[in-house]
Amino acid sequence: MNQIATPTKAQFLANKPEFLDIFGFKDCWLDQGREIYHCTYEPGTALTHSNGTIVQGGFVAGMLDSGMAQYILFAHQFTLNPLTLKMDITYLRPCRPKLVEVQAKVLKMGKSIAFTTAELFQDGELLATASATNKLVTINK
Repeated sequence: MNQIATPTKAQFLANKPEFLDIFGFKDCWLDQGREIYHCTYEPGTALTHSNGTIVQGGFVAGMLDSGMAQYILFAHQFTLNPLTLKMDITYLRPCRPKLVEVQAKVLKMGKSIAFTTAELFQDGELLATASATNKLVTINK
């Protein structure tokens, strides 16, 4: 498995948005051969309902959205910001407050619009899927 180049990954980890800590962000890497971006999260019980047993769906959506956006950020070396225009989610199983992995793919990358998809796994089971349409906006530094 090929990991994201160290300077790019280190840059991201040093400047990652604070909301990723809320989700319990752990790590990220790119499988370049399969063109799949992976990120892991460990959501805590603060993100749950049902007596601390099920992660609230909005947080699951956030983890999926973030994984797809991170792939675009890395693919464009942090020069474009992916603004989510539309996202569809299908929840298949409940997400528990423990380690999960998001696997994101780019379906099509245009000059101003990107189409992505992601899946969320826990203990080898598929919990949720998502697809998104993103507007690509130049980041002003």
